[in-house]
Amino acid sequence: MKRYDALRRTERGMTFGVMLPHFGREASRERLLSGAVLAERLGYDALWVRDHLIWTPHRHEGADLTFLDATVTLGAMAGVTERIKLGTAVLIPVRWPLKSAKELMTLDFLAGADRVVAGIGAGHFGAEIRAVGLDPDRKKEIVEDTIRIWRRAFTEERVDFSGEVFEVSGAVMHPRPDGGLPIWYGGTTRAAVRRTARWCDGWLPGGMPFLTFDNRLAYLRRLEAERGRPPCVVGVIPRLRIARTKAEAYAGLDISALSTSSEGSKYWIKPPGGYRSFDDLRGILVAGDIAEIVERVGDFDARGVDHFLVDLRSDFHRFEELLELFASEVIPHFR
Repeated sequence: MKRYDALRRTERGMTFGVMLPHFGREASRERLLSGAVLAERLGYDALWVRDHLIWTPHRHEGADLTFLDATVTLGAMAGVTERIKLGTAVLIPVRWPLKSAKELMTLDFLAGADRVVAGIGAGHFGAEIRAVGLDPDRKKEIVEDTIRIWRRAFTEERVDFSGEVFEVSGAVMHPRPDGGLPIWYGGTTRAAVRRTARWCDGWLPGGMPFLTFDNRLAYLRRLEAERGRPPCVVGVIPRLRIARTKAEAYAGLDISALSTSSEGSKYWIKPPGGYRSFDDLRGILVAGDIAEIVERVGDFDARGVDHFLVDLRSDFHRFEELLELFASEVIPHFR
């Protein structure tokens, strides 16, 4: 399998990743290190981190402001694992492009070849972009310039670039990744899909209702065909909630909060009457007992999704227990 096919489904079936508990009140050195080792031992394919500079939790994420840096966290994970891939889901454009490229190239060198997936997105909060001296009204141009600079830095001896926001002249950085790094784009809007099809190797949107997901996936496949390019690897990050009963799984979850959790939610295709029940959130939320979890992961499998990211942020206090449960009771249905 080529490097840019990282985490694509195989003849065995979908691949599975884990969102690390590097944010919120459950984040700790011990949980991160032991969780990474456990995920690799259980056969998960990737460890993922989110990214924020100044974090404002969504309504469903609690109030604790702990948030560990994305690439530093993955560097620590690289030191205690050997095989599992390390991905950013996703870096937001609060770093100068050559600096973030250097961080990812260094992570690749320290982790060992063919383990890093470089995810990027435009981000939700303009205050973070403003805090580093960039204009949040130009985040589209910032993120597009960043992707193009990354590609050059990952694959070319010398980076020369003149874009809408950034200019680079004669930059040489080593060690370059052998074969480059796969670049994935995160976002649920049609604009995000266009960026994915134009510049990236994978698409990793946050959770969105299936009405919207199906529309966006069809749009991506059409753009790929028009460009004559290979199909992107497609990953998903729905919220996951496993419990003994359906009632227990849905307890404490807020339909309104989940249905507005993405900046792109205002562009989603909404069901008639809006989001009135948890069934309306299919695609955003995977919740229930084991049988229902298997059914709902199967919804993604039936759509040809390559990579399912296990996001346990609602239950990080049971992180290790639930990783084992999902690995033993759910994954075997899809491999």
